[in-house]
Formats: sequence, C-alpha cells, structure tokens
Amino acid sequence: MSRAYRRDTPVVAIMSRYPRTGAVKTRLIPLLGAQGAADLHRELAAHCVARLRPLQATGEAHVEVHFDGGSAAVVRDWLGAWPHMVAQRDGDLGERLHAALSGAFDAGARAAAVVGSDCPSARAVHVRAALRSLDGSDVAIGPAEDGGYWLLAMTAGAAPRALPALFDGVAWGGPDVFEQTLERARAAGLRVTVAERLADVDRPEDVGLWSAQQAIEKAPPESVTVVIPAIDEAGRVGAAVRSALAGGALEVIVVDGGSVDGMRRAAEAAGARVLESPRGRASQMNVGAAEAAGDALVFLHADTRLPEGSAAAVCKALAGEGIGGGCFAWGCDDSSLAPLFTAVGRIRVAITAAPYGDQAIFLRRRTFEDLGGFPLQPVMEDWELVRRFRRLGRLKVLPDRAMTSARRYTEQGALRAVGRDLAVIGGYHLGLDPVALDAWRRR
Repeated sequence: MSRAYRRDTPVVAIMSRYPRTGAVKTRLIPLLGAQGAADLHRELAAHCVARLRPLQATGEAHVEVHFDGGSAAVVRDWLGAWPHMVAQRDGDLGERLHAALSGAFDAGARAAAVVGSDCPSARAVHVRAALRSLDGSDVAIGPAEDGGYWLLAMTAGAAPRALPALFDGVAWGGPDVFEQTLERARAAGLRVTVAERLADVDRPEDVGLWSAQQAIEKAPPESVTVVIPAIDEAGRVGAAVRSALAGGALEVIVVDGGSVDGMRRAAEAAGARVLESPRGRASQMNVGAAEAAGDALVFLHADTRLPEGSAAAVCKALAGEGIGGGCFAWGCDDSSLAPLFTAVGRIRVAITAAPYGDQAIFLRRRTFEDLGGFPLQPVMEDWELVRRFRRLGRLKVLPDRAMTSARRYTEQGALRAVGRDLAVIGGYHLGLDPVALDAWRRR
C-alpha cells in the first residue's frame, strides 16, 4: 500500500490482531473463555484507537492501525473509519514491528512509534511525551509491567542501526524483552529514553486493569477548575473570580502575564490562586491548566463572569455521551446598549459556527491534556482548541450566558469589532501566519 507523509509528522502504528475467537488473548481463555478473551481484545484495541485519536486531531502524528487477520473493511467496522489501515507483514513479532517502522520511514516519516493495543492506561499524552523525547535521543522505549514494552519509538536517522539491532533474534513473549531491547540499543550506540512504565493486559491477573480503567473514564466529572489568563485587569478580575467561586468552582487559578496595576492583589483578595507566566494567553492558560486539580477546566476571560450554577452545568454537560467540550452562550450587561451588543455578538457566533474565548470554553482535564493544551500562537488559540476537541466529540453550548464586558464594543464600535474578529478568522482559515494576523489586529 503506497502512502507518503510530511517529513515533520511522526507516524504512530497501533499493532493489533483481528479478534477471532480462540486466536487472541489465549492466555486468558482459561479465565474468560474463548469468546470472552476475544471480546476483551476487541474492547482494548478500540479503546487504544480512541485514546490516541487526539494525536491525529492536533496534526502531531499520523495514526495507523496495523492489523493481522481479517481485511481492512472488517477492521474498519470494528475500529472505525478514521485511522489508516495497514495489513501486517508475515513473520514473528520482531519482523512485524520492523516492517511497520521501516514502512513509515520509507514513506518519509521523520520519526515513528509502534504501540501495543492492549495497554488500557496508554493515552495520547504518554505517546506525545515519548515522541518529544526523540529530540534528544534516538530511541524511546515504554516498559510494560510484565517485562515487555508497550511502546517503541525511534527517529529516521537512527533506523539503520536500530531496526536490525532491536528486533532480530529477540525471545518474544518472555519476561525480559524490555531489558534485552534496552541492552541491545545501548550496545548499538543508540541514545535511549525510557518512557513511562505502564501495564498491558496479557495475564489473568491483569484483567482487573481494564475494569479499573473503564471506571475512571466513565466516571462523570465532579469538580471544576476555572483558569483566568490576565494582564493589568485589577479592576475586573475580582468579579470574574467571585462569579466562578459562587458558581461552584473547586478553585480559581489566575495566571498573570506581567501586570503592573496590582491585579495579583485583587485576584487573591477575591479568592484566587495566582501564578505567573510569560505573556501570551495560550501559554498563560496552559500554565494554569497544568496546576489544576479539577476534573474539568473552564477558561474564563478576566472581563467575563460565569452564571450561577456554572460548575454543576459544566459537569453535567461533560457527562453526556460523545461530548468533546463546550461553552456558554454569549452576552453582556454593562452597557445601555447591551441588547444591541449581545445581538451583534451572537451574529459573530452564528457566522463562525464556533465559540470564541469570551464564551468560557470548557472540557475535561484529561481531554485537554491529551490534546496537548492550547497551541502556542498569539491569536485563534481558543478557536484551534475547539476545532481539535470537536474532532473527538460534539460541542455542547449551554443556554446560560457568560456575561462579557462591552468595553471592546464601546471603544471600537460593535460592527467594527465584530468585523475585525471575522477578518482574523477568515485570514486564519486561509492559512495566514497567526503572528502576522496578531500584528494586523493590534494595528
């Protein structure tokens, strides 16, 4: 099968077998029966594909399913249509892993990883960390609790030394596959990063891991952290913080990008924890999210107030099936022209069919982590995050309004402000550089 990749996009190959009864998870058949073992394998692989989808949603990696048995059509019926399907080569496990990686490099990938499909706790955040570690190493290996490994990644430059050394003559299925591989890599002069140790499901004692992981992921969010990025908002941030706490937030984190007007004191007096970050809304929000304790995150502008009961509404929305994230309705109430400004703001939302940052975007913390946070760009970072999580699930718009200050509309004029927003959105969709768009917007 012919395929080509952008050289700056790594490939992640999920290795799996078609769940034919009696032919998969055979060590679990005495415990679960042949059909039960096949059903478990089916569920684990589908879960793995779903958990790694954020890497595809962000464009960070090209995710493939390398299947053994069945056909591409039946595997799509099982795992969905979005991953690229590749039939595995014949041979032992080492030959199959070798073929998956070499195929990616032959097609132009700069880095590639193979991932087992039976590790329930593996997430996009783990694979992203392993791929990023290749900036300073040749190979990354994720050890498994049973002595094997759940992930192996390498750079294209290291492949000529790594491919034969790491896969030829290994005693697959034994308790020291990871240690063998690590020794072989070091003997070949490869720089190695050891990724996080995780547990896969191969033995009877591992079966409970899947139930435990399902319980974690099915549990509805119960707490909310509100993150407020701000610079020189001493006169407004207190109201935003108080609205979040009154709405039931577990905590409010204000991230200061270099204020000189006493904003920190105002935020702390209102009940927020204040962190510092380099200037830039995306980096400020990422810093706050990294310190969050809540199950869900709400990103709130310093001149915006959340409605009553906001935390409970967010948790209820995110508990819904297939929801990627959401936002509140838009409104303002601090101007005599508030009804007009609200109508104009809603026109902006209707035209773009997507929320803006002043609508208090929210999503599960796990989803935010798996998407890698906000992209570090000076404009459209909120738009881009929404676009990414909508590739994972639906957008939920709550009917209650996040009330935003009308100052931008009174200072610039409502139609001019909305027109500028729409011009930036249009330029972004045309592929214009966000830095250039930000410079134009500031002028």
